[in-house]
Amino acid sequence: MSASLPAPLEIFRDSFALRILLSSGLFFCFSSVCIARPRAQQAAPQKRTAVRKKKSSATPTRPPVASSLAATQLERLARDLHEHPIGMAYERLVQFAEREKGTAIGARAALALGYYDYSRAHFTEARSWLEKAAADPLLPDYAMYWEAQNDRAAGAVDIALVELKRYRERYPDTAMSDSAVEALAQAAIAAGQPADAVAALQAYPKTTAKASLLLLRAQANEKAAVAKGEKPIAAANDYLEVIYRFPINDEAKIAVERIPYLQAMLGEQFPGTPVETEITRAEALYDARRWKDVRKAYDDLLPKLSGVAHDRAALRLAQVQIQLGGSPDALGSLKLNDPELDAERVFSLSQVQRSAKLEAEMLAAIEQVVSTYPQSPWAEEALFAAGNYYWLNLDRSHAAEYYQRIVSSFPMGKYASIAQWRIAWTAYMLRQPEAASLFEKYLTKYPTTPQVVNALYWLGRSYEHSGNVPHARSFYLAAVERFPQTYFGEKAAQRLHEIGTQPTNPAEVLSVIPPAAPLPPLDGPLPAAATQRWARAQALQSIAFDSSAELELRSAYADTHASALLLAIAKAAEQAGHYGAGIVTTRQVVTQFEARRLDQIPDEALRTAYPLPFRDLIERESQHHHLDPMLVAGLIRQESAFATDAVSYANAVGLMQLWPPTATKLARSLKFRYARGRLFDPEYNVKLGTLYLSDLLMAFGTPEAALAAYNAGENHVGEWSAGQNYQETAEFVESIPITQTREYVQIVARNAELYRQIYKRGPATLAKASSPTDSDTAPASALPDGVHP
Repeated sequence: MSASLPAPLEIFRDSFALRILLSSGLFFCFSSVCIARPRAQQAAPQKRTAVRKKKSSATPTRPPVASSLAATQLERLARDLHEHPIGMAYERLVQFAEREKGTAIGARAALALGYYDYSRAHFTEARSWLEKAAADPLLPDYAMYWEAQNDRAAGAVDIALVELKRYRERYPDTAMSDSAVEALAQAAIAAGQPADAVAALQAYPKTTAKASLLLLRAQANEKAAVAKGEKPIAAANDYLEVIYRFPINDEAKIAVERIPYLQAMLGEQFPGTPVETEITRAEALYDARRWKDVRKAYDDLLPKLSGVAHDRAALRLAQVQIQLGGSPDALGSLKLNDPELDAERVFSLSQVQRSAKLEAEMLAAIEQVVSTYPQSPWAEEALFAAGNYYWLNLDRSHAAEYYQRIVSSFPMGKYASIAQWRIAWTAYMLRQPEAASLFEKYLTKYPTTPQVVNALYWLGRSYEHSGNVPHARSFYLAAVERFPQTYFGEKAAQRLHEIGTQPTNPAEVLSVIPPAAPLPPLDGPLPAAATQRWARAQALQSIAFDSSAELELRSAYADTHASALLLAIAKAAEQAGHYGAGIVTTRQVVTQFEARRLDQIPDEALRTAYPLPFRDLIERESQHHHLDPMLVAGLIRQESAFATDAVSYANAVGLMQLWPPTATKLARSLKFRYARGRLFDPEYNVKLGTLYLSDLLMAFGTPEAALAAYNAGENHVGEWSAGQNYQETAEFVESIPITQTREYVQIVARNAELYRQIYKRGPATLAKASSPTDSDTAPASALPDGVHP
């Protein structure tokens, strides 16, 4: 593909961020890039098996779309070329386009062929097809846009610039406006007309909202000033805006590099920046853990500051010194006048001591914070950190003492809920009789937290242990009915099956749990303002321009906020291979997904929320290693959302997020040649990943323990079980001290069960996915410094 081709729409490149987003369902992305990415660059997803049909349709009512044999043939041929870009598929679409010459369908086929040739640098052929595509009455702007991009890539920059200017005049408000403005500005700069780039970017109202466009305007302003022999004051202002508006973006790094040159050139004319703005940027860099940048920012700021601001800068420099490997002495000896900053200083010192395994010094520093600044938020942080120190080592009694101090001193604080939960869980694990009342107290005070379903299950177990089975049944039933798609909802269903049909004694505390909110209508009429974009999206999908179709639908949603469009967006995203975007968008429309029965959720939403690309590969390799393929699918969904190019903050790679050192050993055991780049290949990645998961399952005995080892490392699981007396695997899961790992195990287990139900494959429950009984426990190690619950 040509180097000048805009980057395809790619969402959720960072695996860690992805996991948080998929777990919360809070993120919804609007993208400005539209490009139909040929799937030759990635393995084509396998065809999915449809789930059961429901009477209700989730497709919004929309205007009728003309249907014809030619339209059906076009979609089949275009998608064949998209998924199998080989000469034979190309020739078949060429023959079709010639046969339909002079029709809208023929013009649309020409657009698909033009983009195909352009993406392979066959510029002459591409231009011929794109000129024919302009006759499409529904998509003429796409033909014009890609013709301009084709000319630009072919080196005809002046022609491309004229075409892009005409495009902006004729189509000022399209879904591709961001991309078109960016392409115009780049073409203008390349053609030696930076003033035209400045004009286009200045006229576009969204320029200052996008770091890439704002940086481009800064660069264009700089070149325009040089061309006119003027000083680049406007450029300096734009570079500074990039730096301070988008401090942690890559564009800000580029802008920072230009500042010394511009300062030298402009001298006293260099624009000033308010100190408060500089402090805001420095704090953003600190929150992003960009330690070297923080040090530079506060070194520059320190001489300008006084009072509290000076104290904060001095504290940050001391903290950063430690993060960069320096001595903690500067932090210990630092004198600060502001009480809150001094409380933070002592707390930071306690965490340095914790990392150095200086337990006595750490606890003394924590008590210093609490006694000296008892009402400070840092006192609550200190108590929670002390509790976590013991919690991570499964010393629950000592941990509960600190958590109780949080509940007493900060009853409305940020950690009160989790502290109360851990107090109740400690009582349960110590087999104390007040455990049930503590769980009920927790439910009463915190009826909407994520731990509610856990509390329902453990209340059921508590009353079952005490012989009050009818009361236990009421809690199990509540867990199953209110939270059916959760790990503990599934565990409650298993318990109901085990204890059989018996009378139920409803518990009064259950009345405090609010019901799930009703689903928004998904089959309503399409808003009039969305009909044109809807029709364009259908036309784009008919030629496998799936990313562009997704973008049209997102633009329609931005215009109308019609919830009926969201599911169509999710389906378009899935079709485009943007599985993460499809998952998150589905969770936006199907809120509280885990609180709904499958028969309440439209089939389309189930498939976009739980897609299954690469199905043949997953099933083949799972069978080879005696794994449940739906467990593997559930793991991949959580690890990478089926993004083959996913790379995590910890450098885990590919579909199953393999860490290169681990992958090296796995490849050696399979006698495969290892190269990190091969981890992006789905087949290679899944071969290694399923071997690893199979080895973990053999080593640790239960899927839950194997998943914990997959997420947190093999050494950790042993310590979480050594010396413990777990009566069931669920107790092991609840006791995992790292929140991320504990939630990961439950989410992957939930994913696996949903995949089994949706795709009707595999064992009925997670417990049946391996031979050990539910009472088996995992074997088990110390946590590395810096790992917190």
